[in-house]
Amino acid sequence: MSEPPASIDAILASIRARVTGPEPDPELSAPPATPEPDIVPLASVTLPPDMASITLDALIRDMMAPHIKAWLDANMPEIVEKVAREEIRRLTGKL
Repeated sequence: MSEPPASIDAILASIRARVTGPEPDPELSAPPATPEPDIVPLASVTLPPDMASITLDALIRDMMAPHIKAWLDANMPEIVEKVAREEIRRLTGKL
């Protein structure tokens, strides 16, 4: 006989393992702490004279990039899991 289809939880566990990598053994090590990006007050930002023509958009984009990356690193696995769960339910017809 053929094998029954995998459960949604088994499929999600497989996806989670691929997205986040193998889960460490909690007894061996504590999870690494996510470093908080340094917050730089706008008043302390100085530009070299050769960058005087940089636009405000470019300056803000450069300042926000580390914050956006940190947020994505912290939240992307959960977002991917939620979307994958919804798509698997839609494809398998399970509501």
